[in-house]
Amino acid sequence: MKKGRKFYASLLLFTAALCPLSGNPDFGTGPAKAAEATVSVPRKLLATVKSGYVKLNWTKTAGADHYFIYRKAGSYKKLATVKGTVTSWIDRTAPGGGKFTYAVSAVKNGKVSKRKTVTKTLASRPAQPKLSALTYSNNALKLTWQKSANATGYLIYRKVSGGKFVQVTKTPLDASVLSYTDYTVQKNKTYSYTVQAVAAGVRSTYSKTGLTRTCSEYRSIENTASSYSIEADVKLAGTGSGYHAKLVACTATSAISFGIQYDKYGIPPYTDKTAFIVENVKSNNPGDQDYSRTRFAARNKTYHLMLTIRKNGRCEFYVDGVRVGYAINKNLANQNDIALRIEGSARLNGDSVNASFSNIRIKKNGEYDAERSWNTYDFTTNTGIKANTSRFETARAVTIKGKVNGLTKDQDWDSAYDKVSGIIQFW
Repeated sequence: MKKGRKFYASLLLFTAALCPLSGNPDFGTGPAKAAEATVSVPRKLLATVKSGYVKLNWTKTAGADHYFIYRKAGSYKKLATVKGTVTSWIDRTAPGGGKFTYAVSAVKNGKVSKRKTVTKTLASRPAQPKLSALTYSNNALKLTWQKSANATGYLIYRKVSGGKFVQVTKTPLDASVLSYTDYTVQKNKTYSYTVQAVAAGVRSTYSKTGLTRTCSEYRSIENTASSYSIEADVKLAGTGSGYHAKLVACTATSAISFGIQYDKYGIPPYTDKTAFIVENVKSNNPGDQDYSRTRFAARNKTYHLMLTIRKNGRCEFYVDGVRVGYAINKNLANQNDIALRIEGSARLNGDSVNASFSNIRIKKNGEYDAERSWNTYDFTTNTGIKANTSRFETARAVTIKGKVNGLTKDQDWDSAYDKVSGIIQFW
């Protein structure tokens, strides 16, 4: 080999030794690139079980773009993706009832690390609380509910009309507490409330509608003086010449009722119209029954009706919290055993009624107890009409509907009033 060629070959070997091609960033992916593709596993993953949730904390992974968060109950399920600057996350959706494994993976340049895991035991999920009542008194709203199985506490949520539910209790109320009073409400505003039960690491489902009340000078069973009262949201529908839905208070010899009635043959100006009607039965003697109408109403529309009886026999009638009339029935004065009922009736064979009652509330002997569970007794007098009380215990709701049958040609709801109704009495 010539001298020049030997020198050139030696120069190439020397250059290769100083600058190996595999280490040059301009040539492919060498060891430096392989090291960069390795993503460190997050360190020191901790899971803290709180009342109603599980909080995860982990040590930041250098250069992480974001993190994947998983929960394992049989198999892993990805719960969330959070930014690389975040090192904590709260799980409020765990089903509970055993051991659950949480895991966090770091993600960098599209590469996902192995999972860092931690296992915790969570309580059984509490049952959804049953809401009892929402009452307005002394410029405050009081929400009550029934005890929820497996609950160690409760969270309260409030919604102002037109808004969304927002948690108003920072920490859960104790499991022994079954009411919440909101003193921050404003007059003439409408609020809804719902309750969620919690236990170690878990929380229940909750009513998406809750209970709603308007803070106004609204007369209700709590703030209206009376010895006996019955109130409900009432809606009337039906077919034929006449039908009604009523609240009733009665003894064996006298009665007062107030409700919604459609009457094809009603006296002017109520002929073929729907109205709020009062029936005052002072006794069973002929001519001792008075009928009056307080104003027009509408079918297929829900009204909040209330009937009250004072100790002196003064009976008052309310529509949507406003008094619309009164009557005197001396035979209901100083009574200790007035029966409270709801009634749905129709006039003739073939006429039908569909009366809906909900949010039914009752006061007897001057006492109203929002927590009391009332029993029902079916006094229905027509085989074509059926009363459904299956939702009374859970929603304080009853429906009375059907088609009148069994009357003779000369009978109607005036001459055979004891044969045309669906009746539920509370005791």
